Amino acid sequence: MTTRKSLSPIEIQSAAFRTVFRGFDREEVQLFLQAVAESYQALTLENQKLRTDIERMRASLDEFERREGVLRDALYTAQRVSDDVKAQALKEAQSIVQEAELKAESLIQQSQLRAHGLERTILDLKMERNDALAALQELTRRIGTLLEAIDEGRKRENVQSFGKDS
Repeated sequence: MTTRKSLSPIEIQSAAFRTVFRGFDREEVQLFLQAVAESYQALTLENQKLRTDIERMRASLDEFERREGVLRDALYTAQRVSDDVKAQALKEAQSIVQEAELKAESLIQQSQLRAHGLERTILDLKMERNDALAALQELTRRIGTLLEAIDEGRKRENVQSFGKDS
């Protein structure tokens, strides 16, 4: 069997056959060839339209694949940036916590030193109060003794002055 190239609708319409005795009705063959040519023409147009659609869809597919690659790269970059931001935020948070702990420790030490100083001051004030109370008690005792001596002296003066007048 020999392979033949595709026929165009014009070749089908213009096909000529030799006439033989007792052959086919020429008009019927012409009508059939006309119908075949028209069908072939419709198929050729549809095929051409489908090829155009395929090319357009391939171009769209290529564009979508390109966009997908760009989106994939952008997503990967965004993920990397997100991971970097999280890591940086974690480092900053740890640094802030560490700094706060050191500051808190320093404040606690300062507070403890101040509390110790205040306790010492309170003890000193209590001792001064006790010393002042003891001094006041001593002063009160001396004043009492002095008052008694003054009172005793007055009584003697009164007794002596009564003795001189009489």
